[in-house]
Amino acid sequence: MMHLTDWPEIYSANASHLERSLGVALRTEIRRKFQAGTPVPLPRSKPSNGVNIHLSASESLKVLVHNELVKNRMSHEALARSLRMPAPSLTRALDLEQPVDVDLLSSMVAAVGKRLIAYIS
Repeated sequence: MMHLTDWPEIYSANASHLERSLGVALRTEIRRKFQAGTPVPLPRSKPSNGVNIHLSASESLKVLVHNELVKNRMSHEALARSLRMPAPSLTRALDLEQPVDVDLLSSMVAAVGKRLIAYIS
């Protein structure tokens, strides 16, 4: 049984053989949220015991940037104009499967008045 509890992580009590499938399901749902222009819900608690599918640092940052754009009602086109870059390049930068420069992500959140700060714990 699969439970979609707190995004952007998926929890399943006994599904080690399904880790790959769960990762695909998680990333597919995140892409749907991106395409729909709706925020991706973030985890509200620590991961539970069992199988937890985590996003890479790049994917996590892209989710955070996307959520800030949605929160500030800024379209990809408007953001691309403010950054003086082609809209397809911006869309590609937010694609979960594409590599991205952290400085570009930082510029994206700066366009909505936020700063990207990293902590190591």
